[in-house]
Amino acid sequence: MHWRYYLPVSLLLLIAVACDKQGKGEESAILERTDQYKTAYNQKDIKAIGALWAQDGEFVRPDLGVIHEGRDAIEKAYSYAFAKGGDAKIELKVNNIAFPEPGSAVQSGVATLTKGGQEISKTVYKAVFEKNDGKWLIAKVSEIEQGDAPTNYEHLKELEWMIGNWIDEDEESENSLEFSWDRYKNFITQKFTLVSEGVFQLEGRQLIAWDPSQERIRSWVFDSDGGFGEGIWHKKGDSWVVETSHTLADGSKASATNIYTPIDKDTYRWESTGREVGGELLPDIEPVTVKRVKG
Repeated sequence: MHWRYYLPVSLLLLIAVACDKQGKGEESAILERTDQYKTAYNQKDIKAIGALWAQDGEFVRPDLGVIHEGRDAIEKAYSYAFAKGGDAKIELKVNNIAFPEPGSAVQSGVATLTKGGQEISKTVYKAVFEKNDGKWLIAKVSEIEQGDAPTNYEHLKELEWMIGNWIDEDEESENSLEFSWDRYKNFITQKFTLVSEGVFQLEGRQLIAWDPSQERIRSWVFDSDGGFGEGIWHKKGDSWVVETSHTLADGSKASATNIYTPIDKDTYRWESTGREVGGELLPDIEPVTVKRVKG
């Protein structure tokens, strides 16, 4: 083929850069429209919301089996929602913006409604924008309300007394512990830090969870030395007994039985028995009292 059938590389690069800048400019315009929507929604400005929609826009609500067609119907839907929902506020997380063809954009994201600082609903949405007389307008919005996330709280709630900050200390060492729920109460995360005579020694994390396949509570721990392990939990009387096995940083194996016994809401007793490292038995760790850090 003759060379004149090819554009110069420099011209191709210029075209690519120009297209990229144009794409980013259009994306910024879509995000600006999204911010305008959020502001109008939180101010309960129905006319400002309506002005962001195309005259023949569609608002699809599969959760209610309803489609609001046309700007007037959409404004009425918002009016009803605001009267019913009170002072609910909206937050929008944009996940993606695509331009399938010139003058058309598709945005996907998550809309979260809060009231009094508490989340009341979360919705996945897809919004189609169309450019009309140089302005991006909302042509269609489809949303799907997310159901409540599954939770294993019922299986873990007996360990809820652990949640909070704790300390085990004596004249020589200090072990700080923090237990917290994940968002949906499917896991309890423990962070621990050991300091001896004012010098940092070790830190790590433990994840406590319900294993539905084995129908029991299990845990996994990782420390700053590179060691890791797991445990199997069961309740015995008032105590929680944890059968643990570990791989230490040097590759050797270790095991122990750790026992947590709550005394009251601010105190629990911890001890470790049957300790073994590399096939050698170690002395038990006598019960120590762990206290809740208040304030």
